[in-house]
Amino acid sequence: MQKAAKYTIIMMATTVLAKLLGFVREMVLAYRFGAGAVSDAYVICFSIPTVILAGLGTAIMTCYISIYSELEVNNPRRLQQFHNSTTSLILLISMALVGIFQAFSEPIVKLFAVGFDEATLQFAVSLARIMVISLLFIALSYMLQGYLQMKGSFVAVGLVSVPLNIMVILTILLAKDNSTLILGTGPVIGYAVAVGMLLGVALKKGYTYFPQFRLRDPYIKKLLKLVLPIFAGRTIIQINALIDRSLGSTLVEGSVSALNYANRVFGVVTSVFVVSLITAVFPQLSRQNAQHNMRSIKRTTRTGMGMVTLIVLPMSAALIFFAEPIIRILFERGAFGADAVRLTAESLTFYSIGLIFYSYRDVLSNVFYSMQDTKIPTFNSILAVLLNIGLNYALIGPLAHKGLALATSLSSVITVIMLMISLRRKIGPMGWRSLLVSGVKMLVGTAVMIAAAKGAYWGVETLLEITEPLLPMVAAAGVGVVVYVVVLLLLGTREMAQVIVGAYQTITRRKSA
Repeated sequence: MQKAAKYTIIMMATTVLAKLLGFVREMVLAYRFGAGAVSDAYVICFSIPTVILAGLGTAIMTCYISIYSELEVNNPRRLQQFHNSTTSLILLISMALVGIFQAFSEPIVKLFAVGFDEATLQFAVSLARIMVISLLFIALSYMLQGYLQMKGSFVAVGLVSVPLNIMVILTILLAKDNSTLILGTGPVIGYAVAVGMLLGVALKKGYTYFPQFRLRDPYIKKLLKLVLPIFAGRTIIQINALIDRSLGSTLVEGSVSALNYANRVFGVVTSVFVVSLITAVFPQLSRQNAQHNMRSIKRTTRTGMGMVTLIVLPMSAALIFFAEPIIRILFERGAFGADAVRLTAESLTFYSIGLIFYSYRDVLSNVFYSMQDTKIPTFNSILAVLLNIGLNYALIGPLAHKGLALATSLSSVITVIMLMISLRRKIGPMGWRSLLVSGVKMLVGTAVMIAAAKGAYWGVETLLEITEPLLPMVAAAGVGVVVYVVVLLLLGTREMAQVIVGAYQTITRRKSA
C-alpha cells in the first residue's frame, strides 16, 4: 500500500488547493449575488453540464481504467487501439449531447428547476445554452485523467478544477446581474484551459491519439456493456442532489442556494479525502482483479475503508457541531446575511449526519467496479434515489430544507449496509471485525476531540470578547486535531500510525529526490 498512500497524499494536497479555490468561487458568488434568484439560476445552470456528462464521463473513465489494466496484464498490443476508440467514443457522445441540449434547452432546464418563475427560468435557459458547450472539454478531461491515473501521474489530476475555478471567479466579478454571456463563458473557458493543462502532462507521459472507432473491437463491446449500468448508477447519485435543489425551489427563496452551499462544504470532505483515496487506489484494485488476487482486493478495501473512517468521522462531527461558525466564516459577507447563514448551516448539519456512510458508499461501489461488476452498485444507486425521493416527501413538510438534507443522509445509511452485505456474498468474509475495532477507537477519539474543540472555541471567544468566529474556530480546529491524533495514538489505532508513517516517507523521499 506504499504507492497507494503516496498517491493518496499527493491527491489530497492538490485537491485541497483546488477545493479552496472552489470555496472562493462560492464565496464570490455569495458576495456578488447572495442567496436569491440570480444565484439560484446560476447554481442550477452550472450543475447541468456536470450532471449531463459526469455520470457518463466517470463511467467511461472507470471502465477505461479497468479494461486498460486487464489489457496491460493480458494483451498489451491492443492498448493503443482501445485507447483511441474510447477517446473517439466519448467525444462523439459529448457533441451529440450539446446538439440535443441546444434543441431542447427550455424543457431540460425546467426539469432542473421546477419552481422558478418565468423571468428566472428564461434567464437560466439563456445561461445554460452557453455553459453546456463545456461538455466538449469535460469529455476530454475525463479521458486524460484516466490516462494519467494509469501512468501514476496524480498532480495534474488533483489540480484539474483550478483553471475552471479561476475563470468562473473572474467572470462572476465582471458580470452584471443579467450578463448571461460573461457568466456563461466562464465555465467553458475554464474547462478548456484545464484540458490544455492535462494534455501537456499527458504528452510528457507518452500520450498519443489517432481518431478511430472500431465498434466491433471486443474490448469496446465490453466497455459499452459495462458503461451503461455504471453511467446509470453515477447519474442517479448526481440526481439526488438535483432532486433536493428542485424540491428546494418550492420552498422559501434562497433554499436552493442554501442547499447548494451546504452541499459544497459537504462535498469538500468527499472530494479531498474520499475521491482522492478512490482515485489513488482504483487502478491498483483493477490490477489486482486482472490478476485474480482476491486476498489483495480484500486487504486494499479494508485499508481504504479504515482511512476513510479515520478522516471523515471527525470531519463529519466537526461539521455538525460547528456548522454555523463554519458557514459564517465561508460565506457571511456582502448580500449573504443572517437568514442565509441559518438556512445553510441547518442544511449542512443534516447533510453531515450521513457523511461517513455517503463516503463508504463511494468506496464500496468502486470495489465492485474494479471487479467489473456493475449490477450490484447500479441497483444500489437506484434504491438510494427511490429512498431519497420517498424520504424527501416525508420530511420536507415538517423539516423543510433540513428534511431534504436528512433524507440524503438516511438513504446513504441504508444503501451502505446493503453494499457491505453484497460484497461479503460476492468474495467472502471481509474481515470487518478489525475495522470495527478501529472504528470504535476513532469514535472515542472524535468524542474527545469535539469536547476539547468546543472548550477551545468558548475559551477564545470569552477571553478575547469577540463575536467574529474566525479566531475561535482556528483555535478549536488546532486543539481538535492535536487531541484527535494523540488519543488515537494512545489507543494504538493502526490507521493513524499508517498515515503518519506514510506521510513521513512521502516527504523524506521527495526531499531526497
